[in-house]
Amino acid sequence: MNQETRVATELQKMMTWNLVPVSVQEDINEICDSLKNGSVTLEELEHRDPFVVEVIHKAMNQMSV
Repeated sequence: MNQETRVATELQKMMTWNLVPVSVQEDINEICDSLKNGSVTLEELEHRDPFVVEVIHKAMNQMSV
């Protein structure tokens, strides 16, 4: 499993646990799909809305624990 897929899985867990602000849930859901099908990379996501980037970083940090 590549890093993009692992981050997508972690983001989906965070959505299930209501750890993602409502204001970015739709974006995060779309990002999960894009990460899983390989149409976007984590590097490309660094240029998104700062709130979205913050949630992605939280997911990456959760994976490290």
